Amino acid sequence: MQEAAVLENPLRAGIRLERTAEPCIVVIFGASGDLAKRKLLPALYRLVQERLLPAEFAIIGLARTEMSTDEFRARMKEAIVEFSEDKRVDEEVWDSFAQGLHYLTADIYNPADYEKLSQLLTQVDTERGTQGNRLFYLSVAPKFYAEAVKQLGEHELAKPKDRG
Repeated sequence: MQEAAVLENPLRAGIRLERTAEPCIVVIFGASGDLAKRKLLPALYRLVQERLLPAEFAIIGLARTEMSTDEFRARMKEAIVEFSEDKRVDEEVWDSFAQGLHYLTADIYNPADYEKLSQLLTQVDTERGTQGNRLFYLSVAPKFYAEAVKQLGEHELAKPKDRG
């Protein structure tokens, strides 16, 4: 009986090569909500733990819930312990991760809050070396998507970065 030959898929060759992502800020709208604490922050923490995100990485959480950046960090650490696969936090990794965590109390409909976000983005770009690279994640109800995108555009926060 003949053995079947195993064929290599040439399209999968690059998938095996793990690369560290480019520096960036992830802005999470609805950061005080269930999705952020159960899924997003534990997943981002794990990527940092596995060194798949660079040191020049930061997260800005936005939500209507009043809290300070320190309170946000404490809540997210609790969430990582509760919802991550291994149920523990490496303190050295956490310290590095937490330095890049920021929080802004904001309302999607308030233009002044986008001005505050713009200032915070500039500050974090400078502190963390994120080079103006941003990813906006809308962890909010779909009825808020259009307003968030409109406000981001009006405040020139969602524009391609100059690679020149």
